[in-house]
Amino acid sequence: MSSLGSTGWWLVRFVPLLLVIIYAFWPTLVWAESTWRSEPDYSHGYLVPLLAGLLLANRSETFPGVRRRPSYWGVSLIILAILMRFASRLLYMDFLDGYAILPLIAGIVWVMLGPAAMRWSLPAIGFLFFMIPLPYQAETLLSWKLQGVATGLSTAILRVLGQPAVSEAHVIWIADQRLMVEQACSGLRIFIGVAALACFWAASIQRSWWDRLVLLLSVVPLAIFVNAMRIVAVGLLYQWVGSEGKRALIHDWTGYCMIPAAFGLLWLLKCYWQAVYRPVEQATARDFVHGLS
Repeated sequence: MSSLGSTGWWLVRFVPLLLVIIYAFWPTLVWAESTWRSEPDYSHGYLVPLLAGLLLANRSETFPGVRRRPSYWGVSLIILAILMRFASRLLYMDFLDGYAILPLIAGIVWVMLGPAAMRWSLPAIGFLFFMIPLPYQAETLLSWKLQGVATGLSTAILRVLGQPAVSEAHVIWIADQRLMVEQACSGLRIFIGVAALACFWAASIQRSWWDRLVLLLSVVPLAIFVNAMRIVAVGLLYQWVGSEGKRALIHDWTGYCMIPAAFGLLWLLKCYWQAVYRPVEQATARDFVHGLS
């Protein structure tokens, strides 16, 4: 069996296992779905399984085939997933229970399809990481750091634009106007969303690891820049609008525009990098002779 199409019957055998996984992790999946529904930072969670499936479909031509005999080394990952579930209950860490899905799926693929198929599916399995909410401590620390960076960068941009802006902790003073950079405006939502999209593109494009690394490293400065520009836009528009109702609309609509703007900039960066740094085409002697003829 050398192609993904010829091993479709193996995929059918995953359906009962998938149902068992859903049953075993049902409380965790309900917790994650409630977070997707109630927290805007994780609203992309609904799309993560679909995008993981697209990654597999996009890589179908490179599927290495199925090993004839089960590879029991994959049981080690299944045991790791079980230990993670026990630890999550003993330590009251729901996120650890969610992350246990990743080694469990990887272990099942390893046992049933072989180590080569497991390595082939790792980008899609790893992408499922983005559907699990971050630990509360990590989320709080990341939001706090992003708040500080966004406040400092926004203040600097406002000064460049001629505004008398001064920052104090997470507050920006523009003349006598106080602009509070709250936790919801830290940019965590855009950071996680852009990181998920960058990982998806990095796993789907047929480029070198260097090209993929550049795409991934651009997430942090891009997310910070877009969030800072949103704060700058709010600060400038607040100078002209005094109504609280209109200011609320400005605050909400600039937030809605952040994700499309970040995705657009990331797409432009991806296109620019692919256009400038194209893979070197290797010509053979046969190609040279054919060109002369």
